[in-house]
Amino acid sequence: MEKRWVKSYDSCMSESNTYPEKTLYEMLCRSEEVFPKKIAVSFEGTHISYHSLRLAVDSFACAMHSLGIEMGTVVTICLPNIPQAVVAFYAINKLGAISNMVHPKTPAAELKTFMSTTDSEHLIILDAFLSKSAAMLHDFGPKSVIVCSISDYLNPVKSVGFYLSSGRKIKPVPEDAFYIRYRTLYAQGEAITGKSDASNSKTPYIAPISHLDAACYLHSGGTTGAPKTIVLSSANMNVLGVNGFQIINIPDPFTHVDTHPDIAMMTILPLFHGFGLCMGLHTMICNAITALLVPIFTPDSFAKVILRDRPALLAAVPTLYEGMMKSTKLAKADLSFLHAAFCGGDSLSPDLKSRFEEFIRNRGAKITLREGYGLTETVTVCAVNPNENSKPGSVGLPLPDICMEVVKPGTEEILAPGEKGEICVSGPTTMLMYLHDDEATKEAIHRHADGLDWVHTGDFGYMDEDGYFFFEQRIKRIIKVSGVPVFPSQIEAVLSSVPGIDAACAIAIPHAYRIHVVKALCIAAADAPSQEELIEAMRATCETNLISYARPTEYEFRTSFPKTLVGKIDYVKLEAEENEKREAPVQ
Repeated sequence: MEKRWVKSYDSCMSESNTYPEKTLYEMLCRSEEVFPKKIAVSFEGTHISYHSLRLAVDSFACAMHSLGIEMGTVVTICLPNIPQAVVAFYAINKLGAISNMVHPKTPAAELKTFMSTTDSEHLIILDAFLSKSAAMLHDFGPKSVIVCSISDYLNPVKSVGFYLSSGRKIKPVPEDAFYIRYRTLYAQGEAITGKSDASNSKTPYIAPISHLDAACYLHSGGTTGAPKTIVLSSANMNVLGVNGFQIINIPDPFTHVDTHPDIAMMTILPLFHGFGLCMGLHTMICNAITALLVPIFTPDSFAKVILRDRPALLAAVPTLYEGMMKSTKLAKADLSFLHAAFCGGDSLSPDLKSRFEEFIRNRGAKITLREGYGLTETVTVCAVNPNENSKPGSVGLPLPDICMEVVKPGTEEILAPGEKGEICVSGPTTMLMYLHDDEATKEAIHRHADGLDWVHTGDFGYMDEDGYFFFEQRIKRIIKVSGVPVFPSQIEAVLSSVPGIDAACAIAIPHAYRIHVVKALCIAAADAPSQEELIEAMRATCETNLISYARPTEYEFRTSFPKTLVGKIDYVKLEAEENEKREAPVQ
């Protein structure tokens, strides 16, 4: 096919690259071998070099193996962006096991679903979030629950400060036999491997799995808007890792060893999200760049780290960039250290892009805000705007070895530049499958006449004559709140479970910071209690069963819903009515 986008690439971008046939853990070792003293991970003043990180991963892998974790075992990582998540992710891969990444604030019922549907019998969780799931875990009975604390990687002064401000409020870990403290387990592994360099062993490491085997499970809405578990390999993630230095516009670290800069990426996007896990963490590890772990996903934490650590690289959702401009902490900040800033996870409006670029240029930065496009089925980003010739409103150009095209919806008929249709993606980042769902996998991945496998994204847009892609709307039904995908079908099922609710529809409404939030439209039963009582019951049910991003912020009662021709609730019409109502002038 004609790759018309290549001519618009930055000078540093190649049409194609070569990818090492290595696992995720072996890519960490690759960086550690060449750059052992460079900082791999930084967290609240604690700096972990590539050498120290690899030793930590080896020790923790040894300890986990003693729990029966081995090739094919699924381990659920339910953690914010803290060092334990990084150590666990690479240690699990070293063993040939699979990381099942979930939101750290996942409600107990949903956590149980994530574990049971992935056959996960081991959990790694933060102590601060454990109490809400303790009863479920007692009944569920996993083989092990590894409990982490923020203070595990804080220096003594910060550890005391954390205890006084927050730590003392955390409930003690229950007495069930399957609970084990991270620091206890880590110490056991360290005692076995020794604090010295475990790589001095005469037995070389042989990966128990191929780079093409399953390495990670991520949860998303699929290409149709229904929740799915996406299976990714090391190879999938390594493609973006290897392309990383070109994306951020620096020389290849492994051919420019002596001049490789000491730069850092602010890893604030959550590691349960493809953008955060692959671009925020693994791409940095593949390129010997520091990942600045930020566990709290807020504009204030964003601003704090920018001032304290001066990261050269930013990758965030529109919500955080909006909040960054409103932060009083950055009003007079010098931002000349910024080298690149990327936006994904939700649509970037031209207005926000313009305002942000003016904001940072007034503070010394000479960069643009580069919007990208991607989906979890292709790990994350598959297109990004170039540094030199970005186009307003565009989500950019396909990355090296990634092909994109636009087809007539519901077909495989390729449309000409400028014609609007469904965006499709093909390349080595394409997921292995949806877990336990062959039918959905076949629906998402089509073998086209060119012999390539194409992901039909469910997104509507077009490509222009220069090969730039433009995203217009989602054919699939997902709401993104602060860049986090939430699923209306799941929200509606929770709302409809409340006694007195006959039907419910979840729609997106605009929000100043989160870009979108959820509004619940409901039909009450004839014998239902008062609306106030119903709202209170729905809020309580959502609190128990939904992550915070998915919980409705507004409730409205209706007597009926508009229907489509096949009798389904016409949520598109409901959203249009809501938008018209909000745009109407106040009388």
